Amino acid sequence: MSARQIRAASAVGVYLLVLGFLCGMLASAIRFDGQRAAILSKLDAASTRVRAQLMRLEHDAARAAAQP
Repeated sequence: MSARQIRAASAVGVYLLVLGFLCGMLASAIRFDGQRAAILSKLDAASTRVRAQLMRLEHDAARAAAQP
């Protein structure tokens, strides 16, 4: 193999290595985003339930205070 062929093979190897690394990062980011979305939706649902319960308690307390 000549020096030119070695440089070309090295360049292709580095290119494929970098491309594989970037694709791996992209796949990891997509998977993490899916997990993050699931966790955030559960958190949002729990927050909504807690706010609704607090509003009911506040409404009941206001109704009890208004009654003589």
